[in-house]
Amino acid sequence: MYNKRKLLIALSKQIEQGAPMEVLEQMWREQLLDKTAVEKLYIRTEVERRVRAGEGKTKAMEQLSAELNCSYEKVRTAVYSKKH
Repeated sequence: MYNKRKLLIALSKQIEQGAPMEVLEQMWREQLLDKTAVEKLYIRTEVERRVRAGEGKTKAMEQLSAELNCSYEKVRTAVYSKKH
């Protein structure tokens, strides 16, 4: 198996050759991205953004769970989970 650096360099070259969004969409289609990890990243980032904008953390998590049509527990776990 290749080492991590070689794999990341190959991925970087793919991104340089095309538009980043197109590369990400291709990676999504080819199931090269971990959907659960992407969801957690989005949830954490969005809650942090809302808190920085002045919204309370609990309220931000409640509203986001409603917007994403998922449980509050899923949002809470994504926000407080130590594993990324």
